Amino acid sequence: MGGANNQKFGREGDLNSDPADCFFIKANNCSGNIYQINQNKFTIQYGHHTSNRASQHKVMSIAGTFPIGTDIKEVDGNLIDQLDELITSRKSNKPVIIAKYPVSTIPFYIELHNPKSHSEFQYNDLSNVFNKGVEFRTQIASRIKIKTPDPFLNTLGGTFSGAEDAVWQSPSYLHGAICFRELLLTGWRGAYLADLMGLEDRAKTHFNGYLNSQVIDVPVTLPHLQDTALNLARSAKIWGTPMYSNGYIGRVPNRRDVMHHYDMNLVFIDQLLWHLKWTGDLDYAREIYPALQRHFTWEKKLFDPDNDGLYDAYACIWASDALQYNGGKVTHSTAYNYRANKIMAEISEKLGKDPSIYKKEAELILSAINKELWIKDKGWWAEFKDNMGNRIRHDNAAIWTIYHAIDSDIHDPFKAYQATRYIDTEIPHIPVMGKGLKDTANYVISTTNWQPYMWSINNVAFGEISHTALAYWQTGRYEEAFKMFKGAVLDAMYLGSGPGNVTQLSFYDAARRETYRDFADGIATGVRALVQGMYGIMPDLINNRLTIRPGFPDDWNFAEIETQNMAYTFERKGNIERYSITPNLLKKDVSLSMEIKAIRNKIKSIKVNGKDTPYTLLTTTILSPEIKFEAGIADKYDITIEWDGEKINRDMISVNVANGSQFRLNIPYKSGKIYDPQNVLRHANLKNDILTGTITAQNGHRTVFVNITNGNMNYWLPIDINVNNPLDIVCDSESSSLIFTLKNNMDKVIKGDLYINGKKVNENINIEAHGKNNYEFDIPIASSGTNRIKVKSGKDTYSFRAINWNISVPEKSVYKTVDMKKIFNDKVSNIFAYGKYMFPRWKYTTLQVPTQGMGQWCHPQSISVIDDRGIRNKASRNNNRFIMPQGIPFSTPGEKEYNNIAFTTLWDNYPTSINIPLNGKASKAYFLIAASTYYMQSHIVNGEIKIEYTDGQKEVLKLILPDNLIPLDQDIFVDGYAFNTKDPRPWRVRLKTGDVSKYHAGELGKTISNNPISIDGGMATMLDLPLNPVKELKSLSLETTANEVVIGLMGVTLVK
Repeated sequence: MGGANNQKFGREGDLNSDPADCFFIKANNCSGNIYQINQNKFTIQYGHHTSNRASQHKVMSIAGTFPIGTDIKEVDGNLIDQLDELITSRKSNKPVIIAKYPVSTIPFYIELHNPKSHSEFQYNDLSNVFNKGVEFRTQIASRIKIKTPDPFLNTLGGTFSGAEDAVWQSPSYLHGAICFRELLLTGWRGAYLADLMGLEDRAKTHFNGYLNSQVIDVPVTLPHLQDTALNLARSAKIWGTPMYSNGYIGRVPNRRDVMHHYDMNLVFIDQLLWHLKWTGDLDYAREIYPALQRHFTWEKKLFDPDNDGLYDAYACIWASDALQYNGGKVTHSTAYNYRANKIMAEISEKLGKDPSIYKKEAELILSAINKELWIKDKGWWAEFKDNMGNRIRHDNAAIWTIYHAIDSDIHDPFKAYQATRYIDTEIPHIPVMGKGLKDTANYVISTTNWQPYMWSINNVAFGEISHTALAYWQTGRYEEAFKMFKGAVLDAMYLGSGPGNVTQLSFYDAARRETYRDFADGIATGVRALVQGMYGIMPDLINNRLTIRPGFPDDWNFAEIETQNMAYTFERKGNIERYSITPNLLKKDVSLSMEIKAIRNKIKSIKVNGKDTPYTLLTTTILSPEIKFEAGIADKYDITIEWDGEKINRDMISVNVANGSQFRLNIPYKSGKIYDPQNVLRHANLKNDILTGTITAQNGHRTVFVNITNGNMNYWLPIDINVNNPLDIVCDSESSSLIFTLKNNMDKVIKGDLYINGKKVNENINIEAHGKNNYEFDIPIASSGTNRIKVKSGKDTYSFRAINWNISVPEKSVYKTVDMKKIFNDKVSNIFAYGKYMFPRWKYTTLQVPTQGMGQWCHPQSISVIDDRGIRNKASRNNNRFIMPQGIPFSTPGEKEYNNIAFTTLWDNYPTSINIPLNGKASKAYFLIAASTYYMQSHIVNGEIKIEYTDGQKEVLKLILPDNLIPLDQDIFVDGYAFNTKDPRPWRVRLKTGDVSKYHAGELGKTISNNPISIDGGMATMLDLPLNPVKELKSLSLETTANEVVIGLMGVTLVK
């Protein structure tokens, strides 16, 4: 024992946040430790000398008791790492104490306590104290009890129960059990725990504490104001602004004078409405009704000021740090508001209040989100849609968009299934593996597929995975939900650094790795996934109803759960399923509804407490039929279902098809209607259980639904159709020559001629149906960068890009550098400056890019210094030409006083587009580009380069983050899991040194942790665009199309 110095750690010594050895005994920390030893007892005093100024001169002490007969003595702390020498050493000026006691089969006890808060213990009392502690721990750990066929899940009851208690500290739930205990946040998801576990007293204490922090006497007296000291990135903390006025709920319970920079109202109100669903307490609803009204008024005027029913999102979910929508129309915040208004209308009716304002708002929201944010031809909700500029829709949604939409009931079953298929096919999945782990079907997922990395933007987080699994259970996709949830459990609790740990981040998180212990957000979502997802307990006591919709894996024959709310058991023997349900949470008469997944296609009987009970089929179930029956009101339910007929096959039907091809599929059941929401099939027809049509959808994973009858069951069978090009290409971008494979996705042979960069290189190629042909070409046929490949087959032409930056450039290449001196409008080093980008900006409260043109609201002062000395120095030595290693020259000034870039942007600092006159002919154009963009613009066209010929035709290069447009101050991380790009890495020029490379992050000695991979001095990127060498050139244009983005041209070179 020793090494105490009263130092406070930045994250309380929590996992992977503070140094792993922060609690180790270190010799230097032993200085000043003073011990008093009295037989089997000791006291240590510490804190006399500390580097922590706040703790200076605060002498602390710890006392302890060992078994009688223990030999306690002071030894030399310098030898702490040499045990044999330590135990025989003598006291030094860096002392520690050691205790020796003979071990036998008789238990012995050790205690430590703070003598300022607890009296001295006697050793003979310790067994009784210990046993009381065990009893107390057992009581806490028993708040949830579960039993399943899966031993990895049977520990979850005690794990979650203990973790819940660890994050409770009256009057509220905390952010974490170890780290963030002092950082109280109104919302986030921790407070769902109380009602899930039947701890109504804790729920009321938490909710009342924060309702007492709602602002009630500060009317709006000021306009929407952004914080000028924080470069307009977020709202100004001024009382009387719309943000900090009546309705706002502060961060500290029972205080109305504390501001925070989150909209935690949304999550808090959702938790509060769930509380009313769990309890049906209309007296409490009446009591808090004015607080609810204030919230709805506040939220609407602040985040839907244009009254279109679509809300901005202002740091209102877990992944709020760095997330900023610039006044956009956001799915997840809008979904929260839909559910809240819908339930508020119900409550109003129950209380005899006018529900119309809330009904109308819910109707407005649902109509608007279906019209503007549901992507009909793809089948998922967009992340958001810009409210400014070109009003671009950002299609690549995060998982929080999908699970909040489903959890907030803005879906129908068809939308929910399609949206979860988006997660299946577009969000990175990482298999959970471990030495000796036999079950390898489980996985975790990342929160987005966005780049470049920034904290909370693309992570692998337990809470996010659990909430997504809940959404899969709510969708009816039980098997997939289970694999995802179990993957998160295995990763955090069994394969991680601490048994039973509920982490914030996963071992598989490439940036942070496993982080934090028992994080409240993950605990709550984990319990929601368990209770409301897998066990399917869905209360609606506002309407005197409880629904149970079990979501067990097909191969489970039993399961049990008991909470302080209720208990139920499930057992299956052959064709008979039994449920025993004790709804002791229902402190009022509540009717029970059961929704059960069918295991066979007929039912022989259903009995509730011995009485025959009728059932109905749920009309819109997907992949599996489900029955519903009313069990009525009872103190206890004994339910027996006897199934009959054939087993239900729940295998998914997945097919790969070529776009434009004829589709034919035998449906293995009696089929009726077709529902084709994505317009996958033209002239769709279903006759004699055969589905036919012509594939006309966008490429990608699409879905068609067919209504089928199987015995007495009727449900919708999803046909998952992966639509491909008729002919696809796979390139080897790392080779030194042009190597590619052409893959025929059609049922017929493709015959034709092969062209590369406009030249016929192979006549009469023959690619068998569903076959592959491999090709390899060198220069001069192949070109460094982008190669245009065409296959002409009769009337059909198939066109591709093949990018390979490792192909050499012919020595005899003739270049023409474009003189841009009159086009350049600034120096690249001037791209970032405080206070520079002021207009246009959203005129209401929002989170946005700071005025320096980069960064995010959590770090609004951050700025990258762009230093172009290296490229200028090299250009000055080459007659104002910078020459790439391949020999490609760019005309750029060497003198520092001259401009060297032509910026374009939707900010008013530079033009939206530039136009450069061209003449002559060329086979290719190379560009040197420097841009400021960031993760919120991922996977959309940020801008375009167009080259127009004199005949009016154009060649277009779409600039897309992260595929070919990379921020000049950052690098892109690629690991093949959560971080990927579609295009190979382009060559980049380090502006500070003039060095050229593809700049893999590892070469820079950078790692991604809490921040992106920043590049000292910045980098420009070389891109290219193949041209038609026989056509006369007219002009080149660069246009920026995305908000908050600046794209500049540093050079253009044509290849003759």
